[in-house]
Amino acid sequence: MQDDKWQELAETAQKHFQNAQLSREDLIMETQDGPVKQGTQDVLVFTHPSGVRYKLVRENRPVVLEKKELFSHRAGQSAQTQYKFSQTEFSHKLRVYREVDFDEWEEITLDSLGL
Repeated sequence: MQDDKWQELAETAQKHFQNAQLSREDLIMETQDGPVKQGTQDVLVFTHPSGVRYKLVRENRPVVLEKKELFSHRAGQSAQTQYKFSQTEFSHKLRVYREVDFDEWEEITLDSLGL
């Protein structure tokens, strides 16, 4: 989902649904060198008129330009993978969740919808 379409969706949700909240969080991944920021995620939480709460999460990660495998034939040494990320291009992934219990979310997929 492109940036302008996401902004339109967020504005529409804030206009039409109760308690619509938009926030941005960092995506932190654990690596061999410690925690590293791998992108951001936009979170939109709103309440449907039926009383059910939904959460839309849009993950924004840099595009992988190059993947390099480093390994050694010496005993006791493990393989390493190095990635080169783009500074300007991002990939986006949208996930939809429904609240099951208080602050417990279930992901809505095509399989769960029966499609």
